[in-house]
Amino acid sequence: MKNKNVFNYLKQLHADNAEYKEQMAELKKLPHEYQVVYKEIQNFLWEFTSGDGMDMLQPMYGLLDFFKEGAGNQVPVLDLVGEDVGEFAETMLHEIQAKTRINELKRKMNERVKKEINQNK
Repeated sequence: MKNKNVFNYLKQLHADNAEYKEQMAELKKLPHEYQVVYKEIQNFLWEFTSGDGMDMLQPMYGLLDFFKEGAGNQVPVLDLVGEDVGEFAETMLHEIQAKTRINELKRKMNERVKKEINQNK
């Protein structure tokens, strides 16, 4: 049974890697300023991901679609996201509602507090 789970995991990992490469090839087709903003947002979001970062891939693919549409309509990237790219990225992070590193840190903190309080009762 374990071998089947490992095989399925590796198969999914390969598929995810192939999809990621396809998405990054699409990003390279966008105007330079779109690529710069995308990479900055991606780097920001990955700072807050938990585990292997897979929780951020679908939102990043959604952002890429948004950017492709904007570029196709010749909208400057900062007109799409606003002048404060950091604020846009933070808002996106909150909207994702993915399991993030912050959520994991808060969960662990709450567990430690409860454990410590319960031990001293």
